[in-house]
Amino acid sequence: LAAGLAACVTLALALCVLAFPVPAPTLAPAVVASIAVTEVGNPITAVLLAFRAIDTLLEAIVLVFALLGIWSLAPDRFWGGRPGLRYASDPDGILAYFARLLPPLGIIFAVYIFWAGADHPGGKFQSATILAAMWMLVLMAGLADTPNIRHRGLRFGIAIGPLVFIAIGVLGLFSAGALLAYPEGWAKPMIVIVEVALLP
Repeated sequence: LAAGLAACVTLALALCVLAFPVPAPTLAPAVVASIAVTEVGNPITAVLLAFRAIDTLLEAIVLVFALLGIWSLAPDRFWGGRPGLRYASDPDGILAYFARLLPPLGIIFAVYIFWAGADHPGGKFQSATILAAMWMLVLMAGLADTPNIRHRGLRFGIAIGPLVFIAIGVLGLFSAGALLAYPEGWAKPMIVIVEVALLP
């Protein structure tokens, strides 16, 4: 039964792909024609934070609610720290060495990727991934512990991104005449502010 169901889903997906018009419809020309309004050179950044900013905002809010849902599965005292014994690592071992050497370089590279993302490939998603990898390296080496979810700074950092995004979106109602619109001449600074807020 499972194999037959999987075959039917595969067939349905194949038929959907084969039914696409040729050439496939695209909004790429519209993005290229309007990207100058956003004051950023990277079309992906323009799409995510200008042309379909409402989708990006909702995605950020969904992630916050998903995290709250996970946290609600157990009392606060069971979160933070490792579920077992702290990983015992050799303080002079190769893992600890890399956990001290790579994070400073990774942070610099992540900041560059973030800043360059306004006009070139990169952005907050890629830089946040690099920062998370550096943090995981430090955790695996046993040099730090996971943060306690009762810490107000952690909770503030998680909530600030969507709140700043909403605030700038509402500001657009008064300054640009539409929700999540940017006033002329202020699009790029506001996009960068939103990206910084969403980075955690």
